[in-house]
Amino acid sequence: MKGKDVTTDQAHVVSQMYATEEPLAVRIQIHESYTWPKSDFHAWVLDHVPWRGDERVLDIGCGSGAYIEPICQRLPQGGRLLAGDLSWGMLRSVAAKSLPVCVSLLNADATQIPLPDGCCDVVLANHMLYHIPQIEAAVIEIRRVLRPGGCFVAATNARDSMRAFTTEVAEACDALDYPTEFAPSPARRRFTLENGWAFLKPSFPTVRQETFESELVFSEAAPPVAYINSLRHIYAPQLPEGLAWETLIKQVERQIHFKITAQGEYRVAKTTGVFIATLD
Repeated sequence: MKGKDVTTDQAHVVSQMYATEEPLAVRIQIHESYTWPKSDFHAWVLDHVPWRGDERVLDIGCGSGAYIEPICQRLPQGGRLLAGDLSWGMLRSVAAKSLPVCVSLLNADATQIPLPDGCCDVVLANHMLYHIPQIEAAVIEIRRVLRPGGCFVAATNARDSMRAFTTEVAEACDALDYPTEFAPSPARRRFTLENGWAFLKPSFPTVRQETFESELVFSEAAPPVAYINSLRHIYAPQLPEGLAWETLIKQVERQIHFKITAQGEYRVAKTTGVFIATLD
């Protein structure tokens, strides 16, 4: 994978990055436990939809199912949720949980959604469009399955959100005499708060954006190290030849521990948000 963008190679995304829910679950748990100010991000995203309670909802790229319960809470009038993902591993993990009766699962590619035209009131694509090689095709397909008056919500990050983690990995490489520059991956540049408009406006007459500023605040090294370790399948293919991941992650831990000792805490700024697109 050296020299290849693993974050948009769908075979790698499905077989490595999201083969199971464990790495993603680590990141979700860390966001929930260490974000400041304290907030319910999933609720914040969903509150941008003008819910009636009887909607037919598609959550495409549902991952580990983090949005399933809060969506179902918003469907008290007989609404239905179709949770779809390209990864069978993710879907198996979701299926193993106790799911509300309003939920069905779907193995689906966002560029070829196996649903009829105009069948959904709401489509969600949260923190996933940047992994799709053909974002424009996915947006067109999402528009196809939305009914007139339907709502599409896509959460994503700012280009430099949580850049501190990438900087930490680069500093560890330098400290180990393997100087390496980690540019933002193409996935982090492809669908962001800065450029998402360009993908949505050709298909949706009305698009607005809302931004959510926060930070991760750590008083011990283990959680940020676990977060970086959960991204091994992104960073490891970019490492210089001869540098083992295990060696790198130990150096990362030493660095973060030193910074916490010196500063009292370790902070990682993050900027995320949503695009809300509607079919008038």
